[in-house]
Amino acid sequence: MEDFEIRIFDVIDNTDLPPLIAESPPQEGDPVEINHEMYYICEINNDKSGEISSIGVIPLVVKNPKKVLNINSYINCLSIAHKKIQFRKKNKSCEFDECDEMLIS
Repeated sequence: MEDFEIRIFDVIDNTDLPPLIAESPPQEGDPVEINHEMYYICEINNDKSGEISSIGVIPLVVKNPKKVLNINSYINCLSIAHKKIQFRKKNKSCEFDECDEMLIS
């Protein structure tokens, strides 16, 4: 399968980020590292042919919370990403402060 380039933007302040080169289409909630910072895919926009035209992401760390125009939307997007995170210890689920692994699936 051939790689394709996808336009990425930060939904917090609508700024463009470096494009993502991917082998397969990403899913909402997937983690993406951009410029050494963690983001999560929040929205996927398709063009008229059904191809992905752009992806909106949210940062894991919001450096200026005043920029978040719709905090509920941010929290909803973050909850989608959170569902893909598992905390484990010895291959079993555990509470955050008792774990030795964090998996993002």
